[in-house]
Order: sequence, then C-alpha cells, then structure tokens
Amino acid sequence: MKKQQKNWYSKVKNRLHLDKKCNKAKAEKVVQPANVSEHKFFPFIHFQIKQFKLSKKLEQRENELSVMDPYKKRDIYYAGHLDSYIYSYYNEKLLEYYERFLQNNYLECSIAYRHIDKNNVGTGKSNIDFAAEAFKEIKNRKECYAIGLDIHSFFDELDHKILYKNLCKLTEKDKLPDDLYQIYKILTKFHFIELDELLNNKYIKANRSNFWDKETHSFKKICSTKIFRTILTENKDIIKKNPNVNKGIPQGTNLSGTLANIYMLNFDVAIQNFVSKINGYYRRYSDDILILVNTKKELDNLLILVENELNKLKLELSKHKTVCCHFNNDNCEFEPCSLRSDYSGNAEFQYLGFTYNGKIILVRNGTIGAFWRDAIRHIRKMVLYNYKNKTRIPIAKIYGLYSHLSNRESKYGNFYSYIRKSQRIFEKDYQFGKEVKIKSQMSKSWEILHKYLIKLKEKYKISDKELPIPKDIRENSCL
Repeated sequence: MKKQQKNWYSKVKNRLHLDKKCNKAKAEKVVQPANVSEHKFFPFIHFQIKQFKLSKKLEQRENELSVMDPYKKRDIYYAGHLDSYIYSYYNEKLLEYYERFLQNNYLECSIAYRHIDKNNVGTGKSNIDFAAEAFKEIKNRKECYAIGLDIHSFFDELDHKILYKNLCKLTEKDKLPDDLYQIYKILTKFHFIELDELLNNKYIKANRSNFWDKETHSFKKICSTKIFRTILTENKDIIKKNPNVNKGIPQGTNLSGTLANIYMLNFDVAIQNFVSKINGYYRRYSDDILILVNTKKELDNLLILVENELNKLKLELSKHKTVCCHFNNDNCEFEPCSLRSDYSGNAEFQYLGFTYNGKIILVRNGTIGAFWRDAIRHIRKMVLYNYKNKTRIPIAKIYGLYSHLSNRESKYGNFYSYIRKSQRIFEKDYQFGKEVKIKSQMSKSWEILHKYLIKLKEKYKISDKELPIPKDIRENSCL
C-alpha cells in the first residue's frame, strides 16, 4: 500500500509564535497570489542551538579552546503560522519547477529537501539510504578516490542577486511575479526577534513551557497583537535585521532548503558533467558534498573545478572538514589533496553521520557522544526537578527516551530506534551483512545509563524507593 504524502498545509508545525495555526480554508485564502503580494509577515523568531564539539581529552581541549569556540552553533529562524503556510505552499510550487529542471538536465545529484521515493511504496529515502548507496558505490568500484566536502556557512553566504537570477532561470521569467518577489524580499531582507528577549519582556515574563496547552497539545500565542504593538512602541530595537545586507537567508523555513538547492543549479550541472565524462559519482546533500573519481589526476582536476565553481557563487569550502580517502580492494587510506593534507586518526570515510573503512560501517562516534551529552543533561533535569518538588521521578519516561526499552511501535521512537533502523537498512536493504557493526556501538548503553543514575542518587541522597534501579546494571541492551 502506497504511503500518502503530506501536503503543504499539513507540513506546517505548531510553534511558539505571535499567531496560531488556522483551518485549511483560511490557509488556502492566505496563499492566493494576490493576498501573498500584500501579506504582512511577522518577524522570525530566532534561537541558537549549541553543541559542545571538542574532544574530552584534557590535553587536546586546552589546545583547542585557545584557538576556537568549543561549541558548534546553528542559528534557527522560524516563521509565524500564516507565514509558514505561504512558505510551504510556494515550496511545493518551486519544487515542481526544480524537479523538472533536474529531469531535463539528467541530474540525480541533489538529494536533500526532496522526496525521493524508495521502492515505489511512498516512503522517502533518508540519510541512511543515501549513505548506504554511497558506500555501496565505493564497494562496487573496487578502487576509487572518495572526497567529502563541506561548504562554509552555507545559508548565511547565499548571494541575493545570484539567488534572484536562478529563481528567474528556474521559472523561465525575466523577473519574478509580485507574489514570488514578495517572498524573496522577505527571506533576503528578513527581520527577527530573539526568543529569550521576547519572553523576558516585562509584559510577558514567562518560560517557553508556560505557553504549552495540555488539553489541545499545542502552543498558545505568545501575546496579543495589542501587547506586541506596545512592546514595539517601547522598544523598537527588539526587531533586528539580517546582519548581512546582500547575502544570507534564514535557515528553518519550509522554503529555505529548496532555495538553497536552486542556488546551486549551475554548480550541480558543472560537477555532474565532469563526473559523467570520467564515470564518476556525485551527490550533494545541501552543503555536504560527496564525489567519487577513479584516479589521482581526476581528483586534482576535480578540486580545481569545485573551487572555481564555488567562487562563481561566492561560496567557500570549510577546508578543515575535507575528507579524502583512497579505497583499494576494501582497504581505505587517507589521501592528501590540495585542500587538506593534515590527516590523523583511523583511516575512514565519513558521510551523512556514518563511517566506512572498506570493511566496517559504523555511526560516527561524535553522533553517539552528542546523544549521551543531551541524554545526561535531560535526565539530570528530570530527576532533580521531580525530586525537589517531591513528585514521582519519571523512570519509565527516562527508559523510553534513553534506553533500548523504548516502544518499538512508537510513531516517533528514540535514538535506539534510529540505531536499529540504520543496522537493518545497511545490513539487509543494501546487503552489507556482517560489515555493519552499528548495534554493537550501543552494547554498553544500559550500563552507562544506570551508572549515571546511581551517581545522581548518591550525590543528592535519593532513596531506592524514589529512584529504583535494577540490581544487575551490566545486562546487555537488546537492540
């Protein structure tokens, strides 16, 4: 049975903003071209995701902390609900043009922000499938050079004039119609409000959790239009502008990914033409680029072409993230190249969260490390909040989120569900068999979880009754 795809209306998420979701009839009225041209858009709400990225080894951290920020930061901007309906609707319209362009130019390289069907059942391919396909291609080639490239600050560096030109090219217009130009203008000259600054305003003074409606399972409006106008009257600086005048679009709207793909039209054509002539392989997942070539000379010529094409788009590579490997009969060795010659550690190729050394497929250690950092922080918060408020510590919820005891039939799952899914897809769908060792990476997770819970119990003197823990914490998890 073919799975039904979500339409533009159902793709809009409920978010904490200055308006609420509306019914489909009202949304259909909002997205009409004449109404879009005159629509008054709310400022975006902005927040930043921070993730610790440096090694835990003290000798390395001291060195690294002196030269770089220890946190990986990602700026997220999300729109009001009515605005999101517009972005979602126009995303579908632009995707139709984009898919036609890919078909006319015989391009299969762009794999992000699109629905690519898997086995004609309506289910779309995920990053797991794309990584598996790439590793399968490497395995089938016996010998090849694989290079992984990353574009620096991708969404922040998109040049507005180039984006406009490519939109016209895609829609086959000399200039954009009023409705599409309105959207282009809002996304390039965007305005935003810091979420924390808005919630801490004297007229609101609330936490994010205070706006969650348990009955409707949705967020309430942050404040009324009247209060918002009062806030603006007293503090006009609360609304900030895109810090870059001629470049950058907000990352987080329903339309941002498609616009980023449209920006790369000429780059994709140039690289695909090159690899087609040499029987190479090219895939681009947003700013994450994978290319396979057959010889060192082809690799050198390719890198010159990549830099030249990116220069035309006013983009640069994050050269320190470049990974280049030489695969030969299931052996993998780091290959120095013009972009990067300083390699260290085990020879393995990283792509879309997975690693492959010609013999073994694993999830990146950094991905598992990030899971445990987030898990420990959240577990501590849940345990201490309920312990101090003398309410029941939700041990079942902790197990559901951070152990193999999650409900396998759940619609959402957890990290363990992702691990099981990854193991199955690589092992069975793409027939890597015993080369896949993903499940074994989580073999000590049951013990890690309980050691931390014991640490919390001892530090805060929590009784066994309040936080019961199994006697044998060495039991292996059954992923």
